[in-house]
Amino acid sequence: IVFAFNENILHHRKKRRFLKMKGNEITLNGLIEEVLAQMREQNYGKKIYSHYQYSFSLLKSVAADLGIDALSEPLVKAFLDSPVNCRERWGKKERIHRKRCIRMLLSLAENGMIDWGRQKSESICQLLHVRAFRMELEKFLKQMEEDGLSRNTIVGYRRIVTYFLIFCQENNYESLSDLKSNDISRFITSLYRDGKYRPTTIGSALSGFRRFLSSNAYTKRFLLEIPAHLPREAKIIEVYSKEESEAIGVLLASGQLTMRDTAVCRLLLETGLRGTDICSLKLKDIDWEMDVIYICQDKTKKPLAIPLRASYGNAIADYILKERPKSEDAHVFLKNTAPFGKLGAGAIRPILQKMERLAGVQKEGRMSGSRMTRHHAASSMLRSGVPMSDISAVLGHRDPNIVSVYLSTDAVSLAACTLPLPIVWKGGSADV
Repeated sequence: IVFAFNENILHHRKKRRFLKMKGNEITLNGLIEEVLAQMREQNYGKKIYSHYQYSFSLLKSVAADLGIDALSEPLVKAFLDSPVNCRERWGKKERIHRKRCIRMLLSLAENGMIDWGRQKSESICQLLHVRAFRMELEKFLKQMEEDGLSRNTIVGYRRIVTYFLIFCQENNYESLSDLKSNDISRFITSLYRDGKYRPTTIGSALSGFRRFLSSNAYTKRFLLEIPAHLPREAKIIEVYSKEESEAIGVLLASGQLTMRDTAVCRLLLETGLRGTDICSLKLKDIDWEMDVIYICQDKTKKPLAIPLRASYGNAIADYILKERPKSEDAHVFLKNTAPFGKLGAGAIRPILQKMERLAGVQKEGRMSGSRMTRHHAASSMLRSGVPMSDISAVLGHRDPNIVSVYLSTDAVSLAACTLPLPIVWKGGSADV
């Protein structure tokens, strides 16, 4: 945390109030009162507001013990080091919450505006200390963005490349020109040994690694050390059974879930959309007159038109008209608590987990999240006799052949492909 404070009077952009000043120094109480006031203006939930109120009271108590009336490094350290009277799991969350309280106060003191964002988690990129390797990674990331790769693809490729650069760093290399023969093989073996990847799941990551080695004139010659073929993990995908689907349908019609969560679940189950695409859906993307939803897929960057059916169309309309918070944000689905903004992709899994729990769906050993609903939607269409080419178009696949993976979900069709066992004759009689 950088402890730099603006000595001038801070001006706020909208409905700003002057902070209480003590000489040229911003008082701690003034900062806290302003943060709490803006939280009330943004309609923060009572429980969340009380949590911040309690934390700020603790901060003021620590300040009183130290005889300090302004935000300073000794005060922040003492506040963050204060004992947490709860279990280890919740203690960790409480310390993260305290850091966020400090960050909000600091941003207000420095910029006159509160940083409402969440602290980004630590990245393995921070382990890169060699400047040449950091520059190589930044250049690779920039190139992937210019090539229009999706965010998830960039994150996956960045991960394995960062591991590789850390591997080079640990071997005391100072640049990629220090690479030696067999280094690539040793690196891939280390990934398996350290449990970072498995031979059956590293395939897509190695695509990014090949891309990285190809982008550097010196490292191109090491491409031959990457295995050309790796074993693939082929699993029989277990989607929702008929009984589970019926239980989910009863639940969604019962009103036990919020209108937002009901609409999200219906969209996921019936369209097979990815969770990121539902979170990115905007009000203007829905054509209510033509009964069509237009989206640009986050993964493939390709447009997709989806029929607006009554089931999820009515659920979306109910949410927009009756439950959606008043906000200038153009996205359809918003957070339930202030500040009301776009629903994050990380919220999709908890929504589906709640749906499954209330519907009594057993999840042990099965995939979860929007991958599950995507497979379920595809298998439902397959069982209904929809051609695979049409399923691929609805799901927005770049490669139409990818949809063949959903054949494993259709047990009836698979059973029809089995061959009868031949009759074995022993001593003139048939033993089957």
